[in-house]
Amino acid sequence: MRICVVSFHTSPLAPAGSGKSGGMNILITNLYKQLATLCEIDIYVYGDKNIKKLGKNIQVIYLKQSNFRDFAEAIIDQHHNLNYDILHTHYWLSGIIGMRIQRKLHIPWVHSFHTIERFKNSLQDNSRVAIENEIIRKCDLVMSPTNREAFDLHQFFPKARIITVPHGVDTNRFRPSPNGHSTLLFVGRVDPIKGLDVLIESLRLIKNSVNLNIVGGPSKGEKIYEDLRSYAHNLRVNFVGRVKHEHLATYYNNAGIIVIPSYYESFGLVGLEAMASARPVIGFDDTGLSETVGRNAGVLVKRNEQNLAGAIKYLLKNQKLRHKMGTTGRKKALLLSWQRIAERYYQIYEEISKE
Repeated sequence: MRICVVSFHTSPLAPAGSGKSGGMNILITNLYKQLATLCEIDIYVYGDKNIKKLGKNIQVIYLKQSNFRDFAEAIIDQHHNLNYDILHTHYWLSGIIGMRIQRKLHIPWVHSFHTIERFKNSLQDNSRVAIENEIIRKCDLVMSPTNREAFDLHQFFPKARIITVPHGVDTNRFRPSPNGHSTLLFVGRVDPIKGLDVLIESLRLIKNSVNLNIVGGPSKGEKIYEDLRSYAHNLRVNFVGRVKHEHLATYYNNAGIIVIPSYYESFGLVGLEAMASARPVIGFDDTGLSETVGRNAGVLVKRNEQNLAGAIKYLLKNQKLRHKMGTTGRKKALLLSWQRIAERYYQIYEEISKE
């Protein structure tokens, strides 16, 4: 079986944690490296670079075509030589390319959104919402990381075929260590949607000084990053900057609690990495964390800075509970190794390719 993967706007080789690179890059890299033990994988990305091998049976192919029509045509030309069995597009921009490919090729098309515009708790781009609606109607299968997201999609698109498969985690890289620390940790791109303004405001409500490490670089320009630094100038907040994904485990192990204050999370891969590291997670219950973390691997609260501050104080005072939640989280994370997730993807690919 040969899989055509499209990730138009960002390469899995791009370092996660700043710019356009985040959880989706981590997913594509780890998932398809594991899947490459079962089938052949070509990942198409916009750019002007030579083909990069990620391992046996898997490569990243850069295409120079900057518009969607020409990018799609280049993949169609490749298909005539390589005979793909499945097309899997990631993110709405790649979905536009998927629609163009589908018009000319008759191979099953799977799509993963990663973020869905209509579900964001912020101002929405109506043109993007319309395009995502069209993708859902036209693709053969939508892969959703949570049952919550799949249910919400079905409310708008009852005829859509949607399968839930959670993201995975490297349980060997992210491992438990003794949790006696009281430092808070945020991991992710510094982007308004990540809710760092709410986290910093919640720290102002905690009378006892709390240390917070922010690991991640700017996503939408240096100004937002610098404005946030200024906003937190009188607090014990350390802006670490971007850290390579392979070095993140140390930061998880040196933290007592991981805080994910996002306005929107479809899944919350950072939460899963925290769980694999046996660290409790604090976040809001109106995001994908309600399913990824749940009620027993962290504390999820209604959205406001007072509730967030209360959850932080509550866990900082209770080391036994932190340990218990960490242990539970680790057990849950062990069920979501990349090997298990890749096997599920392969099963779905096989089923849909035979239809």
